[in-house]
Amino acid sequence: MQKTIAKEVVFEGKGLHSGKNCQVRLLPGYQNSGIVFKRIDIPEDNIIPADFKYISDSNLCTTLKSYNSDAKIFTVEHLLAAIKGNDIDNIFIECNSSEIPALDGSALEFDYIIKRAGIYSLENSFKKYIVIKKEITVKNTNGSSITLSPSNEFQLKCSIEFPDPIGQQSIEFKKPLTEVYKDVCDARTFCFFKDIKKMKDNGLAKGGSLNNAIVIKNNKILNEKGLRDTNEFVKHKVLDLIGDLALGNYNLLGSIEAICPGHKINRFILNKLFSSYDNYKLIDESQQSLTSKVRSGLITNNI
Repeated sequence: MQKTIAKEVVFEGKGLHSGKNCQVRLLPGYQNSGIVFKRIDIPEDNIIPADFKYISDSNLCTTLKSYNSDAKIFTVEHLLAAIKGNDIDNIFIECNSSEIPALDGSALEFDYIIKRAGIYSLENSFKKYIVIKKEITVKNTNGSSITLSPSNEFQLKCSIEFPDPIGQQSIEFKKPLTEVYKDVCDARTFCFFKDIKKMKDNGLAKGGSLNNAIVIKNNKILNEKGLRDTNEFVKHKVLDLIGDLALGNYNLLGSIEAICPGHKINRFILNKLFSSYDNYKLIDESQQSLTSKVRSGLITNNI
């Protein structure tokens, strides 16, 4: 069955890039409503579906924009990761400013908020899935790439490479996305101290601090308590990937291999995936042959 939250919940905080305070209200959705943002500080044309076709920018965060106005919502990826990680299909998100709060820089506090609201199953509804039919790859000039391929189980592999102290990190999962999310939800965003001035000169990172990001300077972690996990950097890239892929609207069934992923290439793979029906098939759990396999985290590719 499709799921939503059981009751309304409100939270607020400062945006990582805008530095502006934003109050967010999460409201239960209904069957097939999907994930929808609403800028309540804008009187009209203020609805923005959480759909990759509405992505207007992917520089250091994922930004969605209304087709009919200049209404935008920045830095949606961590909240979306928490929504999909809790297996939620339908939810309304009202915001009184342009950027989702950074909170602690991960999805952990969003997770607490969603669990406080509770999860509700919508009766007589069927969860929707996208099955990868053939291997597709996108590559960027910076060496990053993402490959989607058919698989009898959900798989995700991610590797990154940065200057020390990050170096090379890789991680691999063979379990349902909701279980992957549990392993990565507390991984925080990160940056190098040398890049902060450039970001601020470009109007970004105005709300950034050691309370909502890992900062690296001269090969050292500036955060007093250090890392939450030795693989926190690559885990955060997985978290971002989960959030960005949520903009594909469906629960993805297949294998993902990401090399040095970021918001831009996450967007590219969605564009490539949906560019041809040869790449995928849409199904739902009403199909008798699918139901048992979905519930166990498995699915055959010839459905």
